[in-house]
Amino acid sequence: MARPPKTRREHEVAGTFRRDRHSHRNPDPPKGIPTSPKELTGAALDEWQRMIDRLSKSGSLSVVDDAALYQYCRLFAETEAIEQTQAETAASIEILEQNLAGLEGAELVQCFQEITKLRQLEARYTTQVRQGRMALRTFLVEFGLTPAARGRVKLFDKPAETDAFTAFQKQRPRSK
Repeated sequence: MARPPKTRREHEVAGTFRRDRHSHRNPDPPKGIPTSPKELTGAALDEWQRMIDRLSKSGSLSVVDDAALYQYCRLFAETEAIEQTQAETAASIEILEQNLAGLEGAELVQCFQEITKLRQLEARYTTQVRQGRMALRTFLVEFGLTPAARGRVKLFDKPAETDAFTAFQKQRPRSK
């Protein structure tokens, strides 16, 4: 996978800025705490508040992060709910398996069929939880909240306003 291109500011800081190649300006999203686009409840609301706190402390939170953060929190709550349902299904299977010894004939066959259905559901839930976790990881990388992603997040201070003479001095070729 190719590296993402440097921003104009990164080129300026590194001294590699060229007006003919880097004429674009990167957006500077407004800092601040976003508001949720829609109402969140339960685990999604708890995760929203936890993420707002974390991103505020890291200094990378912006008002325009609302939609991505909202989707992340909803996905987090859905994945947690599936995981809970998976645990309940596993408990049901265990109860049915404990009762197998006392069953005979049609009841035994019916119990085996029910266990088979529940095992299939359990496998489906496992896949859904795994996919949910992979999607959550993608969001965490976007927000710079994984160890590897933190190294790619770059926060810049606003450049100090310089007067015309100082700007001229920086552009002037130096004599040796």
